[in-house]
Amino acid sequence: MPTQFEIAILCDNESCAPEFGSEWGLSMALTLADGALWLWDTGKTGLFLKNAVAMGIDVARAQGLALSHGHYDHTGGISALLAEGFTGTIHAHPTCASDRWSADPKGPRHIGPPTPLPTFVPAGPITKLAPGLTMITDIPREQGRFQAVQGFSYDRDGRQPDNVPDDAFLVLDTAQGPVAVLGCCHSGLANSLDCARDRLGIASFHAVLGGLHLYKADTNALEETADALHRHGVCLLVAGHCTGADRFQDLRGLLRGCKTEYMAAGRRYTFRA
Repeated sequence: MPTQFEIAILCDNESCAPEFGSEWGLSMALTLADGALWLWDTGKTGLFLKNAVAMGIDVARAQGLALSHGHYDHTGGISALLAEGFTGTIHAHPTCASDRWSADPKGPRHIGPPTPLPTFVPAGPITKLAPGLTMITDIPREQGRFQAVQGFSYDRDGRQPDNVPDDAFLVLDTAQGPVAVLGCCHSGLANSLDCARDRLGIASFHAVLGGLHLYKADTNALEETADALHRHGVCLLVAGHCTGADRFQDLRGLLRGCKTEYMAAGRRYTFRA
């Protein structure tokens, strides 16, 4: 019987060694204390599958896949996953399959799922996926706080604003304390961690892993994020994907008493069960 939880980074913008590929995308594999395997997002392509093989992880045996939101860089590898033999359940917010666009100087850019999503189980606001694993969606946004939703819409012309209501994150219950596993954190970290506090009664988090969507953020957003990490007593921050390397370094400079590491495909993180 396993005595620990493991989070394996299957896909990220960076890789930790030449044998692992990288792309603008995110995917993780979570091994729970009872040995059950869960997937979190599928990156932009099937690259996460190749990295999983290199890490000795059989994604086809995963009991389920949870989607952090419906953008192409988190859902693009689903077809490849199904072709690999995955038969587990897929969990996502009801709006995850929506068509989506982003404003761009070169013209509207399609950022929704590259292919229609397969049938999934609607998730939210709180979904217990497995013992020790909870999914949170429909995150309230406090007025004035940072959220990464600028320029997003459900239509090509930008007439139907999209505030990414499907933005979700996972809470892993470990012996060292709760661990928050993020997708892109479009709701903002302060809103996300406060939501977990209010809904689940979590006073503090041991660790936060995932994307913080700070790569275009201003100083106020960085300070707000650092304050959220301090308020929630986070001991370990592993940030990557949409965080931005420069923004990560700036954020690191604002933190006290919190170990920080830049995320990369091929890395593993373990927590006591």
